[in-house]
Amino acid sequence: MNPERLQMKGMLAEAKKNLHTLDTEASGLVILIRSLLNPYEDIKNLDTEKVSVSVKRLNEITKEIKSLNEKIKKLESELE
Repeated sequence: MNPERLQMKGMLAEAKKNLHTLDTEASGLVILIRSLLNPYEDIKNLDTEKVSVSVKRLNEITKEIKSLNEKIKKLESELE
């Protein structure tokens, strides 16, 4: 098999692994943010600093996921 194809397959596998890891982290952050923004809690007791940090990280992950999805589509199309 062509060494370049093998390298691309390795890159594809790595990108899919990273995508899965980021997706898992994002899901955890969504759960955390929901728990921090408990609607039944008094406003003055909400930890908005933790919410802010978590939302910032979730935004970064979302951007990384979009980039990885594009990379995966490109690699898959090149391997066909």
